Amino acid sequence: MRLLNRPLALILAAALAGAAVILIVEVIAHALHVGPAIAPWHVWYRWAHRTQWNALVVKVWSVILIVIGALVLAAELRPPRVSRLRLQSEDATDAAVTRSGLAGTLRGAATGIDGITGAAVTIRRTRARVTARSAARGRAAADTLREPVTGAVRDRLDSMDLRHPPHLKVRVITRSR
Repeated sequence: MRLLNRPLALILAAALAGAAVILIVEVIAHALHVGPAIAPWHVWYRWAHRTQWNALVVKVWSVILIVIGALVLAAELRPPRVSRLRLQSEDATDAAVTRSGLAGTLRGAATGIDGITGAAVTIRRTRARVTARSAARGRAAADTLREPVTGAVRDRLDSMDLRHPPHLKVRVITRSR
């Protein structure tokens, strides 16, 4: 949601500026006794004057606006996506590794094992998932490679000395017959 904040703020600011210009034009037109210049605000005023607060249309629009506001609030209160994982440091430095950097490091550890041709790594806030591809065929080959890949990736993850290391999940896939 934070990616959308700036464009939405720009759209809201442009809409408010446009509404302000329309309001200024309408006030000047009303002062000059010209009538509505841009918007038929007299019709809206009469409708609002005869509509009571407990009318169905007011209740429906109130519920719609409350739901939209609650959804926007919930989206904004969600924790931000982790882009850097902090490293433990003895002094007051702020050392961190990016998610893509950690993914590349773990990918290199997985592909360093004989029999592994490639790896896909996904880093989340609390989880690292490594899917290694093997050139061998069959489930038995994948099972024999799983332990060395897990060990190599675990050792590399432990050597990174992360403050909150993600939980590791390793999967080895093989080619079909």
